[in-house]
Amino acid sequence: MSAPKILVFSGSSRPGSLNAKLAALAAKKLTAAGAQVTLISLADYPLPLVDATGFGHAPQPAHDLRAQIDAHAGLFIASPEYNAGYAPALKNALDWASVAKPGAPATGLAGKVVALGGASPGALGAYRGLTQLRTVLELGFGALLIPEMVAVGGADKAFGEDGEITDARTSGFLDAALERLIKLSSQTA
Repeated sequence: MSAPKILVFSGSSRPGSLNAKLAALAAKKLTAAGAQVTLISLADYPLPLVDATGFGHAPQPAHDLRAQIDAHAGLFIASPEYNAGYAPALKNALDWASVAKPGAPATGLAGKVVALGGASPGALGAYRGLTQLRTVLELGFGALLIPEMVAVGGADKAFGEDGEITDARTSGFLDAALERLIKLSSQTA
């Protein structure tokens, strides 16, 4: 099995984001497991709100994000939860990436293996938002979602000084999700 290329990012670009911490930890663990990892920040892809005028006129950051997605067999997305849904900035970025390459598969995520995680100070750890994001990625974007999702509840206290998740059970969920992401991304690469 060759080392799969996996793109990792957070749906939040806020400084100090708990989901950016989760994405960084996932990138570290994926690298240690032998994957070729690219960790990006959506802050590096500033995009206006997508609307019908964007079709055929995607800004350069949309093309750059689409190129990142196209270059990887798998993705790990750490998504925050806003009012029981996933981050609007994440949806906007994915929508722009979907229209940035005319003539290609509409989404760029079609056939990509995706693992989801979310971190929140609340008890559910962004789980409600993750279930919605999962549906959109599968039905709207054609991605192949792995069954495991990582919901880090109480995330404001869940990370140790070393960046690791201190709860063994939650850490195990992350390890299992990343293991399956590597395995399936290797098969589709």
